[in-house]
Amino acid sequence: MTTVSKILESLEKEDGLEVTKLEKSLKLTKKLDRDKLEIAINALKKLGIVKNIDNNKLSINRENEFIQGKVRCSSKGYCFVVREDHGEDIYIREANLNNAWHGDSVIVLITKQALKRRAPEGSIQCVVKRYNEKLLAKIEFDKSNEQFKAYPLDDRIPVTIELDNQINIPDKQYNKDLIYEINISRYPIAQLNATGSVIRELPLNSGVDGDIEILLSKNNIPKNIDIPKVSPKKITLKGREDFTSQKSLLFQSWQSSNSPSLPALFAEPYEGGYRIWIHVPAVSERINIGGKLDIYLKNKGEVICLGNNWLEFLNDSLKIESEFRINEDCESISLMIDINSKGEVIDWNFSLGIIKPVNIVTPNHLKAINKRKATSKSIPIALRPIKDCIEIIYSLINSSKIINEINISSIKLDQHIPDLERLSELHKAFPSRDFQGWSKSFDCEDPQSIIDVFVRLSNNILAKHLIGYELPFIYKEYEEIDSTSINELTKSALALDNTIKVNIDGSLTTNELITSFENSSEKKLLHKLVKHIIPGINLRLFKHNTLETSELKDELSTSKIESPWCCPTLNYWNIFNQNIICSLLNDGKNKSSSRSKETILLGKKDSWNEVKWEIFSPKIKQIIENYSNSKIINDLNEIRQKSKSFRNNIISIAQGREAQKIIGQEVTAIISGVQSYGFFAEIDDLSAEGLVHVSTLGDDWYEYRSRQNLLIGRKYKKTYQLAQKVNVRVLKVDILKNQIDLELVKDDVIESTNSNIISNDSDISSED
Repeated sequence: MTTVSKILESLEKEDGLEVTKLEKSLKLTKKLDRDKLEIAINALKKLGIVKNIDNNKLSINRENEFIQGKVRCSSKGYCFVVREDHGEDIYIREANLNNAWHGDSVIVLITKQALKRRAPEGSIQCVVKRYNEKLLAKIEFDKSNEQFKAYPLDDRIPVTIELDNQINIPDKQYNKDLIYEINISRYPIAQLNATGSVIRELPLNSGVDGDIEILLSKNNIPKNIDIPKVSPKKITLKGREDFTSQKSLLFQSWQSSNSPSLPALFAEPYEGGYRIWIHVPAVSERINIGGKLDIYLKNKGEVICLGNNWLEFLNDSLKIESEFRINEDCESISLMIDINSKGEVIDWNFSLGIIKPVNIVTPNHLKAINKRKATSKSIPIALRPIKDCIEIIYSLINSSKIINEINISSIKLDQHIPDLERLSELHKAFPSRDFQGWSKSFDCEDPQSIIDVFVRLSNNILAKHLIGYELPFIYKEYEEIDSTSINELTKSALALDNTIKVNIDGSLTTNELITSFENSSEKKLLHKLVKHIIPGINLRLFKHNTLETSELKDELSTSKIESPWCCPTLNYWNIFNQNIICSLLNDGKNKSSSRSKETILLGKKDSWNEVKWEIFSPKIKQIIENYSNSKIINDLNEIRQKSKSFRNNIISIAQGREAQKIIGQEVTAIISGVQSYGFFAEIDDLSAEGLVHVSTLGDDWYEYRSRQNLLIGRKYKKTYQLAQKVNVRVLKVDILKNQIDLELVKDDVIESTNSNIISNDSDISSED
């Protein structure tokens, strides 16, 4: 299907393009498709988005100040466009939506500039790309025309969808235990409603597998994408460094048979510090850029954890060729890192290698090592299979602890995921992936937590290396946490636990604040509060000699940025960056001329300072230039958002299913959030939050005090505030909306020992 996005993308590549060449670029051969393209072009011309230039060539009109972005709607009807250029969000009135839906990529024209605290307003000129080709809906019978109609479950899309196909529903009654997946055949235009057809019905009570199917559809994640029948490229072994005599180890926490392959590690003491090797599966070398396999992986984007199973990222042939196997020769991209006793990086070197892993280190091994006394000479039964590697493991554990102490690139927090079999794989550290803007706290008994430390350090080293060679790369941009939020969190923390030691001089960082929570009895709740103020992470593209990145260059070279490359089995941005470093090592010129006897190790730290010639041929340089574009970043950020949403949903639905089992029962909970409309309470053992609505607190009129995070009754001065324990009853669970309704069990409030219950309204007023 041809979209406006594809048309504009084709026109972006050239200064001007004739219609016949545009048709060829879009692979349109049928007359009907060419006629539709003509209609689309005429519409784009009238809107001023496209214009004619020399000899009737088409080009994007740069004269009009159009802005591209994505529509973000709330369930209350407010709509904004989030700009691709990261500028201020644009408010869109309902009359100016132009039939755009939540998630759609659009072109906007500013109609009113921002004033003081008001956001700029705009009008959507054109939908560039639709986000929802399929969606979940309920179906109801319309008696006025005796037809069934679909209504999206997502209340951010308040539309009616007329159905193309006939639905066999007995008695024309909607079954509340069934929802339907709808394929959109026509989006709304002018006065015409959207049309669609039912693909399948999804029962709400079909167990874990049924829940997964619902969530995949809800988050627009395709389960079955046509896999291209292309074999991976063969890797030449010439020039690769031989590491097969090195006892490299695989650290694996995931237990599913189809879990992704991860890097291999080796470490040994070196000059008062450690020499560490991280060996990465050679995935990018097996893919032709722009080929069918590359496009397939780019569209798929990322591996998806289904809780205790996986929706794989790599196709079978690529996975088999690239994964590391015990006692077999495996191709790798390897990085040697030297650190001193303080964990500071002294030296590094990238190379292409061959390794032979000798063992897999599991959580059971690490638990046995943690229990073992340092002076013990006996080897526990659990460690006997890896007895020849124990010293290497000790070196890896010790060096990871040192590095973790000084690594400030990510915020580390406890996960608090329910201990359920259906969520077993989510408990393990996910190397280098920050779904919410924070990562799992370091755990020396989780093999993947140890991998995560080395992967993040390696990501930072790659960023510095590619900046030195002025090569493009994708990096993770952590959005800044507002200082006001940190101050408010500090006040809440002190109110919860006055034993916390913090430096209140306005210079407190988030990591310093988290460190101060470590020994607090309210650590779990404090970590939850921190999670609420973390904005998140976006992928960004660094390209040398562009205005934006030239300004960022000095900042990027000194800060703890991450350019992910060590886990190409997990997502495409790792493959992108791995491809850049492999291009440098494989295709880079390591000497000034063919006659020169002096060669440079292009993977060596600071080697770029010795290079005074063009590293790449014009052909390779052009391939890298075409490969590095802003569209790939926008697409990958969209995929990341889907994965994040799916991960949140799969945890929430598991919690909801557990909560359904205790409907009507009284349980103990702790207040985890207070709002004007009620308070949220986290049920013990489930880590699931439910809402006690203020309307159910019928014994008084309650006022909300935001600075104290509490509700207080006007008459009796009863309060409900953070960390207060309460007895509640589960009233209702809405699986699709991830909502749990709770009811307070009257006259049975358990006051926590460190809750400072305020009983005097004048005291509250004075604190305000």
